[in-house]
Order: sequence, then C-alpha cells, then structure tokens
Amino acid sequence: MKSIRKIIITSVICAGIAALAYFAWMIPFYQFETNDFSTSIEKIFSADYLATLIPLFIIIGLAAAGIILVIILRRLMAKTDKRNARFAGVRTGRQRGTAPKQKPVLFMIIRWIVMIAFAFVMIWGGLIFGMQMSSLSIPVLSCPWNTEQMTESSCYYLSHLNELFELPWQNILIFFGSTIGFTLLLGRAICGFLCPMGLIQDIMDKIRQKSKAEGIKMNEKMYKAVTPVRWFLVLVFSGLCFAGGNFCNFCPAVAVSPILAGMSTSLYVSGFIMVLVLMGGFFKRRAFCTVCPLGTIMGFFHKISLFRIKKDCQACTECGACYEACPMGIKMIYTERGKADVTSANCIMCGECIRCCPEDNALSMTCAEKKLYTSSRKKIMSGYDPDKNGGAEK
Repeated sequence: MKSIRKIIITSVICAGIAALAYFAWMIPFYQFETNDFSTSIEKIFSADYLATLIPLFIIIGLAAAGIILVIILRRLMAKTDKRNARFAGVRTGRQRGTAPKQKPVLFMIIRWIVMIAFAFVMIWGGLIFGMQMSSLSIPVLSCPWNTEQMTESSCYYLSHLNELFELPWQNILIFFGSTIGFTLLLGRAICGFLCPMGLIQDIMDKIRQKSKAEGIKMNEKMYKAVTPVRWFLVLVFSGLCFAGGNFCNFCPAVAVSPILAGMSTSLYVSGFIMVLVLMGGFFKRRAFCTVCPLGTIMGFFHKISLFRIKKDCQACTECGACYEACPMGIKMIYTERGKADVTSANCIMCGECIRCCPEDNALSMTCAEKKLYTSSRKKIMSGYDPDKNGGAEK
C-alpha cells in the first residue's frame, strides 16, 4: 500500500512539473514591455540598471517572506506539540554535542574564491575583459541568454537538441568536444567549483548559519523519494524541445545571470522556481543540486573523471560524520568497507565530508591520483576552545 502511495505521489509531482514545463510561457512571473539584451558598463552604473533588477528584488523579497513564514510555522509547531519538534527541526531540551568550529581551511577558501571568480566570468566576463569564447561550451547552469558571458553554457543546446542538430557539423563537434572534455576533466567538481547556481545556494546556506536558523535535514527515504523527480527532470531537460516547449522558461538560472548583467529579460515559471531554489538553499544546503538535470547528466561520467574521493577503510572509525556533512546525502562514503574509491555520481566535490572527518587521511580528494585535500584530526580540533566547549571546571 505504501509503495502504491509513493508511486501516486511521485506521478502527481512529475505530472505537475511536466505541466509547468509545457505551459511555462503562459505563466509570466515578470514581463518587460520589450526584452532588451543590450548592455554596457555605462548601463550598469545607470538608473536603467535598477529597473532590470526589479524582478530579482521581487524574487529575493518573496523568498525572504517564505523563509520567515516557514521559521514561524516550525516554531509554532514545536511550541504546540513537543512531539512534533523533531519533525519541525527545532531543537528542544538537551541535544547531542556538535563538532568544534574549525579555523578556515585552505581548500574551502580556494573553492569559494574560484566559485566567486567564475560567477563574475559567467555574468560580466565578456563585458569586463572584452573577449568571448562562444565556440566553447562549459556544462554549468548559467543562463545562455546572457550575451556578456566569456564562455557559453552547455545547458541551452542540451535542452534544445532540435536546434543543436540544425547547426553546421563543425559547430556540433566543437560543442560536444568542449562539453564532454570539461566533464571528463572535472566531473561534478564543476557543480562544486564553477556553477553559479551552486554559489547562490552556498550563500543561502551561509546566511542561515549566520542567522542561527535551524536547517532541514533530509533522511535516506527523502533522498530516495526525490530520485524519480530528478530523472524525470532529465527527460524534460533533454526532450521537452521536441514537444514544443522551452526548458529556459522554467530554469531558475534565467532569473539571475541575464538580469545581473543588465538585460531586461522577461521571466515566466523560472521566477517562481528561483524563489523555491532560494528557500530550499536556505533550509537545505544544495537543495536544487539534488534534482538538477544538468548535474545528473554530468554524473554519468563520474567513473572516468580525474577528480576522485578516496577512503582508507582501515582508518575509518564509522562515526558517520561524512554522511552527516554531505549536502547530497551520499551514504556510500560512510558504508563502504572495502573499496578505496568512493566517488559517487552525485558527489559535487565540495569537500565537506573530508572537512568533517576526524581521522587522519581517512578521506581524501585526488586529481589524477594526486592528493589535493585530506582529512585531519588536527584541523578538526584547530578551533577547539575548552572554555567554550564544555571544558573541565577549574
């Protein structure tokens, strides 16, 4: 009976996504009288630029209102019935201890610098540097409507296959060559280091941490429940064009990149989806990445990517810290007891599992068999202060 209910719920969700996808152009979120794709340095510093940002301000405002509403509802839920506190995600009474706060890790600092730098390149790169490499395509979810990018995104042609195969064969070869080349070299490290949508979600997670708001943890059953939705989105992403629809009309990236570049681009279902992405990213780190169709497609190549997550099973003490820290809910890193390579198709190479692992060299990230980042007990305890972490009384 439960399995039948899951099938029905999943079918309804998928049907809803399909309906949104097909009728996306009929549900406007924000429309300009005329779409203006021209931009310049002067325009960005003018009053007209603020007008192009209006839909983004609306999205941020709606997301903030939604986040506040969810926080209030969760607190009321915990206050009225203590038994519901665990479902609301609100801590009540005595809770288990948390790991001491670490000092900044060099790997994480580099990852943030790369993410921020690449976001600038994908939004204003062509405008700032005066050069574009439009013949190369990088598989990131950054809106191709933004003509000021230095490098094209692969997402447009992958979601418009009918248009891709109308191009000259040389262009098709360059597209697939550059897309597959970047995917083979970097794998889903592209998601953890280069994708602007990933940066936005990480920023939302940092805002939640600073605000001291409780996050929402997904368990194994919840991850399994969204798996059919993820695969359905892959089908929509790669095949909607043949049904006469446009994936860009409900892709959240279109609500960020072109608008920030100073382009007055009308938004449809994409605006509503971006509100959900911001809200989801606040309560659950990398929430959108768990269903991202482009990331799923890149995961097909994870077995031959240069980036790997390695595990020393002898050093592992089965504490489960890696599984708790993983924003993608990858349990294999924790459960594997034999193989050294624990790289998963869903791994975005964010390094959180390694950062939170308390055992020396139990987990490591490698590129072409060269270690880039390894777990360390010393790093885990680097920010430990006995006076602030329940040390012995004097």
